[in-house]
Amino acid sequence: TERVREASDQNQEKTVKECKQKINKAQKRHKELDGLVKKLYEGNATGKIPDKHFTRLLAEYDEEQTGLEASIAEWQKQIESWNADKLKTDQFIQLVKRYTDFSELTTPMLNEFIEKVIVHEGEGRGNDRRQRIDIYLNFIGAFEVPAHIVTPAEVEEQRRQQEEQAAKEARSKELAKARYEKRKAEKREFTARKKAGLLTPEEQEAEEKRLAHNREWQKEWREKRKATEPPKPPKKKSIKELMEIEKTGAELTPEETERLAEHRRKKAAQHKAWRERQKAGQPKTRTLKELAAAQKEGEVLTPEESERLEAHKSRKKIAREKLVRQAETDPAAAAELAKQRAYSSEATKKSRQKMYEEAATGNPEAVERYENYL
Repeated sequence: TERVREASDQNQEKTVKECKQKINKAQKRHKELDGLVKKLYEGNATGKIPDKHFTRLLAEYDEEQTGLEASIAEWQKQIESWNADKLKTDQFIQLVKRYTDFSELTTPMLNEFIEKVIVHEGEGRGNDRRQRIDIYLNFIGAFEVPAHIVTPAEVEEQRRQQEEQAAKEARSKELAKARYEKRKAEKREFTARKKAGLLTPEEQEAEEKRLAHNREWQKEWREKRKATEPPKPPKKKSIKELMEIEKTGAELTPEETERLAEHRRKKAAQHKAWRERQKAGQPKTRTLKELAAAQKEGEVLTPEESERLEAHKSRKKIAREKLVRQAETDPAAAAELAKQRAYSSEATKKSRQKMYEEAATGNPEAVERYENYL
């Protein structure tokens, strides 16, 4: 009786403890997933998480939560079943206590203890013949004899069988390793002959069939995986595609128009920031017109500014001389020279007329310029 109770209680306590630990861990993970789902909805609502990732992650979280709920229910069911088994064990012990001291095993006693006996088909012949018999006791079912009451002969037999099994497994591993190394060497040799183009027509045909079969299998596998995945949202057009569509005059959706405008605003802001960085890192460069005015007023220019101004004047002078030479033989150059002379003459007339008008109004600077001109 004590052996039955001890074996039953130990197994039950260990298993129930493990189940309770699994249930607590699963419930904790279930709460974590609830928080992740809430954050996922908030991230999608604020636009931090795209719809594509939102759909995929939500499906994964739902699948994991469903699995946890099923596992928790199964473990709870096992705990309830084991509690019922404990009750049956107590009932069995109460039955045993009624027969703690008896001198004869009677039929009523057997009927009270034994629920059923199952006799399996015998295996082997002679001394090696074995036949399994399962005895199911009332309240506790099939009872496994605890290991601490196994006879020494049975222990020795179990040890011998374990050693034989270990030797057999080691031998199997050695044979499997040898077969693997042999296949590996054959594959390396085949690959080398294939690269060198030394395969026979039969080998080449078999290799092509193998490759075709692998491609077909991979195609089926990709299709199956694709069928299990959630549908992907429609692919958005790139900014370059939207610009091309806009050039053709086709209409864009409000969302696409907003995306294109946002892209342009972003680029404009980046260019503005770049220009400000350039201006902040470099001193302001005066234009050639400003340099010419400063030189005319008697301001001392830096060597670099003087060089720029002289180079500009030289370029204009050289271009003018070249145009004059070409005008002697080229009608187009002659027309361009005449156009420049007419523009220069017209500009001179306008400048003098402006000087006359300003001098007539009594402007001191204009009067001084007019007198210098005279």
